Amino acid sequence: MSSFQPQAFGRYYLVDKIAVGGMAEVFKAKSYSDAGFEKLLVIKRILEHLSDNSEFVEMFIDEAKISVELQHSNIVQIYDFGRSGENYYIAMECVEGKDIKGVLRKLAQLRKLMPQSLALLIAHEVARGLDYAHKKTDLAGEPLHIVHRDISPSNIIVSYSGEVKIADFGIAKAESSAFDTKDGVLKGKYEYMSPEQARGERIDHRSDLFATGIILHEMLTGRRLFKTDSDVKTLDKIKLAEVPAPSSINPTIPPALDALVLRALSREPDARFADGRALQAAILEQLAPITPDLLRADLQAFMGELFVDEIAAERVALAQGSRAAEALRAEAEARALQPPPPPPRAEWEGEGHTSGTVQAPPRPSRLPLILAGAAIAMAGALAVLMFVREPETRLVEVERAPTAPTTATIQLLILPQGAVPKVYLGDRLISEGLAQVTFPEVQPGVETLLRVEAEGFAPFEDRFTAAAGETLRIKPVLQPLAAPPEPARAAKAEVAPAPAPAATPAPAPRPAPAAVPAEPGALSVNVKTGWGDVFIDGKKIDTTPLNNHKLPPGSYTIKVVNAETGLNETRKVTISAGQKSKVVIGN
Repeated sequence: MSSFQPQAFGRYYLVDKIAVGGMAEVFKAKSYSDAGFEKLLVIKRILEHLSDNSEFVEMFIDEAKISVELQHSNIVQIYDFGRSGENYYIAMECVEGKDIKGVLRKLAQLRKLMPQSLALLIAHEVARGLDYAHKKTDLAGEPLHIVHRDISPSNIIVSYSGEVKIADFGIAKAESSAFDTKDGVLKGKYEYMSPEQARGERIDHRSDLFATGIILHEMLTGRRLFKTDSDVKTLDKIKLAEVPAPSSINPTIPPALDALVLRALSREPDARFADGRALQAAILEQLAPITPDLLRADLQAFMGELFVDEIAAERVALAQGSRAAEALRAEAEARALQPPPPPPRAEWEGEGHTSGTVQAPPRPSRLPLILAGAAIAMAGALAVLMFVREPETRLVEVERAPTAPTTATIQLLILPQGAVPKVYLGDRLISEGLAQVTFPEVQPGVETLLRVEAEGFAPFEDRFTAAAGETLRIKPVLQPLAAPPEPARAAKAEVAPAPAPAATPAPAPRPAPAAVPAEPGALSVNVKTGWGDVFIDGKKIDTTPLNNHKLPPGSYTIKVVNAETGLNETRKVTISAGQKSKVVIGN
């Protein structure tokens, strides 16, 4: 059960935390209005330490501006954007369900594959939402040229009622976007990029369709298509776009569906489907005579069966959070009806008083005092009236001197954003896994070494000196390391025994001809149901399916592991020169 404590947030009440990442956190929330009206929604807010990062805030605002223009049944709707205290936030539609990443993970745990018809339905709905976004125009009818740029399993949500929605236009780009992405800067999840995006080139709507093809391939096969053990290898694999036919992994897939998926995953954009509508039409041909409307009931039943326990737990958590939020709201309304507090206390001093903090009395009114004096002189009598004013009580503002800052602050925006960096100041680790870092405890006046490390990238180093109270903004750009060449496995050489000593020197032997290296063999590894990481003699090589991997002749230990499903099997295999060997796990 969630340990989150419901809390007020501006005019909303947060009832449960859904997720938290390196840049934002997401909550289920409720809003209330007159006559008992209430609405369940989702609040996505920037983490507090990023709220003063102007570049990231601009990107967040761009997400709101782009998303609010998109009103479509296959896109998560945006209701509100604002700032509460130091936190910028977006209020959006609450889709109760799971993202595709969660669906595929649950199927892997159960050693099941998604039904082909439902995989095609989900891809159809994604293509439908993307086609709308790609062709969206402004009020003057001019195309906005929106590209999502981060279509991935975690951004496709399937509701428990059978709806499919695209979420998170956080790095989407429209031509009117203030946060323009420069060429060569990679944004998005590496394993779901298009080849042109992986090369850092300008992209268009066909890049989103390539990512949709990746997701469809993975739903049909239950395997990650481009994921490797390093970002550099993943990008290299995507640039080549050598895609195995889905039927090579799942033999039940028909040739026509193979052709559809491989066309969507063509390396060259011109060879792919022209737009989302063309991809929808191709999917409908595969589904005929069944229509998407008929399949939505099947998708609802599939989700209800797959996540029966999660649905029950989420309903209990929502009911508890809603009750707590209602109590908070009632308490706030009760406070609003209470009489106002007494007037504030002030520093004051007046005649006859010692300076101190006391209740300030009302300012005295001007009371005329008549001093009557009579002077009788021999020449007559003169009456003199004088008006005298009492001394005034005066307010004195007591100002406290501001405390001088004793530290400096450093703000980092680490690129590319797909890296998983560790940030050091000197020998001190100050952050791990965050692309945006704000650290307010920098020792001023001292030259400090900044070091950023991430797997697959060359370390970044810089030195700086900051003054007390100063904020330094630095953008470390990590350079990818070239993939190391695969070490050649030397064939085992036969060592001839040393000759016995001879009484007389033997004639010099003729030089032996140069040894000809043995022709390598080829190894293919597959898992009958699901997927796994392949290790050869303890070294991770790739993820299944591993096709025609070249190896020198010899004996090898093959290990296939999938921690999510508990798969862990080891096989011995002998590779012969020029021959192909195959290992299938699950037979």
